[in-house]
Amino acid sequence: MNQSIYLLEFKLFFRNKAAMAGILILLISGFAGLYFGEKFIRQQDIVIEKASQTQEKNTGTNLKHFGKDPGLFLYHNKFSMVNVPDRWAAFANGQRDINPYLISVSMLAVEGQIYDTDLVNPSTLLLGNMDLAFVFIFLFPLVIIAFCYNLLSADQESGVWAILKSQSGALSALIWRKFSVRIISVFTVAMVLMTSAIFYLKLPLDGRLLLILTLLSLYLLFWFSLSFWVISRGKSSNYNAVLLISFWVVLNIISPAILNVWLTQQYPVPEALETLVKQREGYHEKWDLDKSKTMDKFYAHYPQFKQYPFPSELSFSWYWYYAMQQMGDDEASAGARSMAEKLNKRHDFTNLTALFLPGIQTQLRLNELAGSDLENHLKFQQAIKAYHEQIRLYFYPVVFKEETLANVAWDEFKVAQYKGHTTGYVWQNLASVFILSLLFSILAVYNFKRKTSLF
Repeated sequence: MNQSIYLLEFKLFFRNKAAMAGILILLISGFAGLYFGEKFIRQQDIVIEKASQTQEKNTGTNLKHFGKDPGLFLYHNKFSMVNVPDRWAAFANGQRDINPYLISVSMLAVEGQIYDTDLVNPSTLLLGNMDLAFVFIFLFPLVIIAFCYNLLSADQESGVWAILKSQSGALSALIWRKFSVRIISVFTVAMVLMTSAIFYLKLPLDGRLLLILTLLSLYLLFWFSLSFWVISRGKSSNYNAVLLISFWVVLNIISPAILNVWLTQQYPVPEALETLVKQREGYHEKWDLDKSKTMDKFYAHYPQFKQYPFPSELSFSWYWYYAMQQMGDDEASAGARSMAEKLNKRHDFTNLTALFLPGIQTQLRLNELAGSDLENHLKFQQAIKAYHEQIRLYFYPVVFKEETLANVAWDEFKVAQYKGHTTGYVWQNLASVFILSLLFSILAVYNFKRKTSLF
């Protein structure tokens, strides 16, 4: 009997053209998100694959033209590092569209090189890239709202509820059946899309999959519990729709925008320009200074190179030139550290504030698990600096002793790779969304029990 009643509820639900339209919208936009997300990451994979070939070709060309002068060769030659996209990055592109994932550096000052990126149409950046995470965060809640806003009020406004009230003594069970039909329908669509993502994006079946499924499930349940609370207040369909859409706009659009403006004012980063200026001034002004002062600072930074004294009779030497470049980095280091600290503070405060914004915190956690968030990029920049330092320490003696480049082990200087992701705040996210969902569910049950007139 119970099974046949649920079957009837499903038939009534899907007889509504709006229900079918909502499910089709989710499926079409979900598959589109899969396609565009995968295409975006595939383009990055192609660039990364070509980078290795390009670096090897350029190194050969530079050796051919400048191989007899190590200093001149290293001035022109580039060494690349790539932030290899995780398979989950196709699911949640995150900030990989605005942060460089391939950085090529020479022996020159690194602070002026790690911020180089490709030119991108600003309109494209404004619109962003569509991925499956976007569909879950922004479109699923809208469909949930469309399914639930008039779950009770439509029957009340049409007079059907009065008939049901006079003929049935289990109206609470009827409400729950209607609600559970919508929950099952939405979660079925979600599982279809997630299963498709696993196969289409070749996602690893690891602990992250379980975490992401839990994250998304709790996020969808939050919107169901919020909708449940709104309809429990016994208002009209128009009122419910306006209130739920207002929640969606405030939580997913207005609040993040206000938070971004506040963070920009609270943690400004003038160091971004200041670092570049100091780095440039740090080595440009050395042209007019006594070379011994530059070398003394260089020896203080690298005491192991004191064994290579600078020939004072020379007016120019690559030895002094690269020491000058190093001083540019040293003088800009304080500004670079300050900028990184402020960006980390922005990141930490955003994570704290987002505990009250389920959509934004779920998006942040998806980016975090996919390795496409701000923290991942900051760590990538640190890896670039460490790699640049490794290159310097290897080639400084070659330049100082004017050795030939024929003995260099070039196989050690192929395109370097950085890979990384974290699960830093995911447990706070799970706890926060669960508590919010539970809170609205309890309030909804309380409202239904209090409004005995409904039953």
